Amino acid sequence: MSSTNTVPFEAVTTRSGPRTQTAWDTAREHLPFAFLVWLAHFIVTQGVAILSFRYSEERSVRIIRGTSDFVADIGSNSRAYASSLPPLEPLPGWQHWLVEPFRNWDGTWYRHIAESGYDDRLPALSAFFPLYPWLMRWGHNLTGLPVETVGWIISQLAFFGALVFISLLVTTDFNINIARWTMIAIAVFPTAFFFSAIYTESLFLFLAVTTLWAARKNDWLLAVLLCFLAVLTRSAGIMLGIPLAVLFAQQHGRDLRAWFPKVLLGLIPPLGLMIFGMVLRSNGLAFFDWQNQQWQWNRFSATPWRTFTCVTQGCEATVRQFGNSVDQFTVYPVRFDWISLAFEERFRWSYITSTEYRTLIADSQALDLMVTILAFALIIVGLKKLPLYYSAWSIVPMIVPLLAPSSVSPLMSMPRFVLPLVPLFVMAVLLIYPHKRTGIVLASFSAMLLMLYTAQFVMWYWVA
Repeated sequence: MSSTNTVPFEAVTTRSGPRTQTAWDTAREHLPFAFLVWLAHFIVTQGVAILSFRYSEERSVRIIRGTSDFVADIGSNSRAYASSLPPLEPLPGWQHWLVEPFRNWDGTWYRHIAESGYDDRLPALSAFFPLYPWLMRWGHNLTGLPVETVGWIISQLAFFGALVFISLLVTTDFNINIARWTMIAIAVFPTAFFFSAIYTESLFLFLAVTTLWAARKNDWLLAVLLCFLAVLTRSAGIMLGIPLAVLFAQQHGRDLRAWFPKVLLGLIPPLGLMIFGMVLRSNGLAFFDWQNQQWQWNRFSATPWRTFTCVTQGCEATVRQFGNSVDQFTVYPVRFDWISLAFEERFRWSYITSTEYRTLIADSQALDLMVTILAFALIIVGLKKLPLYYSAWSIVPMIVPLLAPSSVSPLMSMPRFVLPLVPLFVMAVLLIYPHKRTGIVLASFSAMLLMLYTAQFVMWYWVA
């Protein structure tokens, strides 16, 4: 296989031919297996979450960076504006067990936006794009359910829909077996519990995959409308323009006359950024605050190689602070001493389940580094093995976060950012598929990590 296309593209004219099969007819063939994968993911993540929520204790310490010392700190203090907003209220009935474990961290930000909107007194809210909390609010108005419950339902439905269209897209470019193993690989990835959380991961994955599926089928109006929604969901949505451009050029050739007027549809997705900017301005915030407020997560500018230097060796960083002042921060490197400590304690259960040890693992940055290295390795191999638009889909979203590392953790959230990058999982499946026993072992190991990290997230330990 080469980087052109596994299934060749056909040149198109300015008008598509008649449709002999509806999208529903096509999707229906892929529903049963996609549902089984979704159901298995749901049972595993929800089961672990309920057990952890019932029998574990919330994180009660935080580590002093650069040391092995801890200070008292309640996990829920990491919620949105914990110092100025009231504590989270328990959810009623079944929602207490199914939804509440998955509303931590970013979920508290989306909850506040859904309930109260954007606010110039809380400028950090601007970093969270509006479509997901808008849907949460509209769902609440329609059903009366808490906004967190609506967000949880949206995430569950969007993940199922994403699996169906992953199957459709990958089958188009490869075959049904590769598509099915790709769904499994995504569902058992160690951070795949975010697809059940009140995060944008499921919605964005669904919109990204359907955008490229529509473009692959030469339905460009549908593709740009879905991309527009993806832009309103996350800033990474605008990066979908790169694989879309590759597909458009492959389908329409070098004759620029064949590009018009369809190419003008490309003006639609950036309107998502304009609408969000205007929403922010209407609430007393700046048009570009969705980008400008990233400093509140201690992000600073760097080259990709400096980011890797910071995470492997440590560095000093100049980070913007309140009032446009700046301050110097020491960035501490990845640590693996949690491995030797476990051996020293002979994996004593009371030790490896203690809040101190779980906090040490959570703040070690080991998962960040390993996932990032693996992702770039798959991208490099994929340059020769995958369709060109797959590579275009993955490269830029992996590089951009390296330009804005955090002094807290230079590769912050990278294990989560890879989740919508389907080509990485396709490439992993292509490498492992000829060795099915190895694939089963790796999938089982990944599923065990998924359960461990789900338990971490539920009890307010940082994962990604």
